[in-house]
Amino acid sequence: MIHTAPFRLVALLLATVLMVIAATPAKAEAVEALTIVAIVGLAIAAIVIIAYLVVANVEGSSSSDGGRVLWVACAGDDCTPVSATVAAALADTVVTPVDRQGP
Repeated sequence: MIHTAPFRLVALLLATVLMVIAATPAKAEAVEALTIVAIVGLAIAAIVIIAYLVVANVEGSSSSDGGRVLWVACAGDDCTPVSATVAAALADTVVTPVDRQGP
């Protein structure tokens, strides 16, 4: 990005012009009743959607992770997730320390 004096001056000038344009009051116009009802309806719909998402996020994280068990099988540095059925099948297999040790 260029930070020289002329570019800073142009940026400051553009920001000043935009602020003056935004601060200038517009012509007063009457707002129709249907427009007001539409704006209020959209605001209520947005509040309902946001509340729903917040409640779903709070309740979903506590209920979905409560009983979930993640099995991980590691061989050296490589680890992969394993499904519960595979983990149950492997749990039935008993491996003694003698079987795991090399010669």
